[in-house]
Amino acid sequence: MFLGYLPDVANKFKKNEVLSRIFGYLFDALDESSEVHQRIAALKAGEEFVVHFDGGVRAIEQAYNTKTPKEAFYESHSEMVDFQMVVFGKEIFFVAPNSLCKIKNPLDSARDLIEYHTSAFLSSIQLFPGNLAVFESLDVHAGGISANAESSLVQKVVVKVPKQYVKLNF
Repeated sequence: MFLGYLPDVANKFKKNEVLSRIFGYLFDALDESSEVHQRIAALKAGEEFVVHFDGGVRAIEQAYNTKTPKEAFYESHSEMVDFQMVVFGKEIFFVAPNSLCKIKNPLDSARDLIEYHTSAFLSSIQLFPGNLAVFESLDVHAGGISANAESSLVQKVVVKVPKQYVKLNF
């Protein structure tokens, strides 16, 4: 997992052409004058819009109301890396290592989705506009959790990137 404020982590996207294009798209999502930003701002709860890029990358622009921790859906992916960034609103993510989580439903390869039961080994992070979380295959994650006691609208983008383009090396 990687967490960073988009304007501060531009150098992470210089590793290849695909990541460079993703950075440009994410930067546009935060630019109030851009078409991407305006499209995300117009989304109502339950709506989404998908943008396809070269290399098998796709961006899912979406809006939803946050939920309680009891409603969390824990997932990971085998082939894709999730780049998740809030544009409007804020949400909490629960994150745990997949080795400390029990699988609820095994890999659905058509959806690249593994579902998990909740874990006693969760950490939490808050996403706010411009804060980017990158989840790899080892990262069980559950987003859309309310940052306070009330549900609120989140408008965001999830960019699905084939894992061969992403190297979160130390």
